[in-house]
Amino acid sequence: MNIRERKRKHLEACLEGEVAYQKTTTGLEGFRLRYQALAGLALSEVDLTTPFLGKTLKAPFLIGAMTGGEENGERINLALAEAAEALGVGMMLGSGRILLERPEALRSFRVRKVAPKALLIANLGLAQLRRYGRDDLLRLVEMLEADALAFHVNPLQEAVQRGTRTSGAWWRGSPNSSPSPSP
Repeated sequence: MNIRERKRKHLEACLEGEVAYQKTTTGLEGFRLRYQALAGLALSEVDLTTPFLGKTLKAPFLIGAMTGGEENGERINLALAEAAEALGVGMMLGSGRILLERPEALRSFRVRKVAPKALLIANLGLAQLRRYGRDDLLRLVEMLEADALAFHVNPLQEAVQRGTRTSGAWWRGSPNSSPSPSP
């Protein structure tokens, strides 16, 4: 199964499958927080603006990385980016691995046109550092017109998906790691 097909199957699973836990919980149901109103503070005095990665967010909130690289990805990403722009929050883009392998998938990720001021964060699996170097990472950020690059770590998914699998703490001293050009 190629990466594009796998991304399509991820979306299908979320749209058509049962994805909610049936019995597993967060454990938070065992706790009760004491309510303490902010007496003497008007709601208009509450300021959630947050400086983050050179941008100012209206609230400390990021829309999580969702999709890209397949047919429905463009529509979903554009809707999420429009929401991020309207709400003044940031947006994580789906994994850019497919862009590094198939640059023609860019259309499904390109959202800057509808979110010119939003914080956009490119995203790549940490496991991909074995294959891609600094120049590739900078190219990914540039292609996406992103403000930053984040790495996701998902060893369970890496272990069960088809294709190349990695294990262990291989990222220590990865041959492709190098200092970031950003502080």
